[in-house]
Amino acid sequence: MGLVDDLFRREYAHLVSALTRVLGPSNIPLAEDVVQDALVRAMHAWRFGLPRDPKAWIIRAAHNRAIDIIRRDQGHRSLLPALATATAWTDTIEAALAPAEERTSQLAMMFAVCDPGLNRETHVTLILRWLCGLSPKEIGQAFLVDTQTIDRRLHRGRGRLRQMGRLSDVEDLPDIDARRGSVLQSLYLLFNEGYQGSNSQDPVRPDLCDDALRLTELLLDATATAHPDVHALAALFCFNAARLPTRLDEDGVFVPLADQDRSRWDRARIERGLMHLARAATGNHMSRWHLEAGIACEHAIAPSIQETDWDRIVGFYQILAEQSWSPIVALNRALALAERDGADAGRRELIALADEQKLSRYPFYWAARADLARRAGHHTAARENYEQAIALARSPAERLSYQRRIGNLKTS
Repeated sequence: MGLVDDLFRREYAHLVSALTRVLGPSNIPLAEDVVQDALVRAMHAWRFGLPRDPKAWIIRAAHNRAIDIIRRDQGHRSLLPALATATAWTDTIEAALAPAEERTSQLAMMFAVCDPGLNRETHVTLILRWLCGLSPKEIGQAFLVDTQTIDRRLHRGRGRLRQMGRLSDVEDLPDIDARRGSVLQSLYLLFNEGYQGSNSQDPVRPDLCDDALRLTELLLDATATAHPDVHALAALFCFNAARLPTRLDEDGVFVPLADQDRSRWDRARIERGLMHLARAATGNHMSRWHLEAGIACEHAIAPSIQETDWDRIVGFYQILAEQSWSPIVALNRALALAERDGADAGRRELIALADEQKLSRYPFYWAARADLARRAGHHTAARENYEQAIALARSPAERLSYQRRIGNLKTS
């Protein structure tokens, strides 16, 4: 079932992009309805087994549904004013849905939704929904906001895009540099959802991580969107994805970084990350993605926790905090300080963040406080913080990890 879910998510993104490119942004709701109908039909038709080529089956179903709607509703003739015949409609839609056009459609959609009339949070929400196929609930978890907030952003985005006549190719956008920031932030959140996301039954989803890397490297294939920042983000994804084989143990429980078997890390991905990082080192601009990739690189190449260059990592976090401070950056900087300067130093930094609203519902914040309290010998505080993390845990994998740590605490 996981393979089918992944296929549906990817094809949702591919088909909505392709149909929007043909029908225009004002008809995104129609494109969404067509694709949703195709996926529902697939669910019913595949109850007793998958077709030989599931992707082709869905594309054909979406193609047929789009043509049916245009033929049935004469009002939709205005969707394709240049096409006078049903044959022309069929040929145009078939060409747009062809796998060879997937790259062009997705690039156009990614950058088109980053309209300057919308804020960055709405840009990212639209990309995660339409290009990455995440649900409003998953997007809300990524932003640490409720689903209603995401629904409002989607509604606002649809309203703005209705005013656009067509999806412009990326080469035609005069403000592509401004839009690139929203695109990269979207892909970053997509990767994080795969690395340790909100799905309670499947908290580690390598397919999402692979998709984030695929879309990032897609930007590098086009001259207009290739940029050192994109290489830096690709490097970050490679370094973190290399650790995926050791994220969960045989019982499906999260394994802390210190306990992971580094011999099982994917060396090919680390080498790929180093290649991207080298290509990112052009010009004199050090973006957030360069800094995060530098941090991930230090983890990836270190033989152990003890042999990690924590001074260098703390330095990266310091610059990152000065450039784009966030509670999550501050949390991770505190953990790096704990490794360099001792548990009490990191613990003081974490306690100082207690009033940050986004962290109050973030299980990793309480788990981090618990870990440092345990290391500093404050076992009562550690137990209380682990219990808070358990109460907020988003999956059994998280919950069991924290319960194990309480169990070890009782016998330590």
